[in-house]
Amino acid sequence: MPLRFIAALAVCLSALAACASPEQQDPASPAYLYPAGIRLVLNQPFEIAADSATARFQSGRIVAPNTVRTAEPYCILEVDSIDAKPQRIEPDTFVVTKVLRSVPEVDAVAGFFIRNAYADDETPSLRFFKTVFLLHSDRQPGVRSLTCQHHQYAAGTGRPRHLTLPEIRQAFGPWFSLQLPGEASPH
Repeated sequence: MPLRFIAALAVCLSALAACASPEQQDPASPAYLYPAGIRLVLNQPFEIAADSATARFQSGRIVAPNTVRTAEPYCILEVDSIDAKPQRIEPDTFVVTKVLRSVPEVDAVAGFFIRNAYADDETPSLRFFKTVFLLHSDRQPGVRSLTCQHHQYAAGTGRPRHLTLPEIRQAFGPWFSLQLPGEASPH
């Protein structure tokens, strides 16, 4: 084969490899690749309880940690510090500086059926595929992150996966708007 043909083929294959799959481009897919330029808009103020650094959002409501239904989508907003008094978080637009996803190590290595293999040992039975949005605001620099997840081995959850963008939006309801680049601001 001519060298020019091989070079052209290599360039084409590299370009194809760089393209995201349709699943990664679909916000309704658990494989969605969040683009740069996302903003998290807090639409109304709320308080983080005294002696805590987190607030949990599920089905459009703020819920106490001991009332979270882990088999359903929920998100945890985290601030930098615990305070003896409630911490008020004001309406704001937070820049999402990075989106991280984590998969429990045992799931990433062994695959879907690992739960059966460890049914009689001390392996934790809760598995969360987390999507973490690292946040920044000049007005409220102590607001650190929003982590969205649900228990992946709960009955009826199906194949373990990350939450979809619609599931995340449903979890925090009217409290937040997750704004993708090009979407209109809710205000």
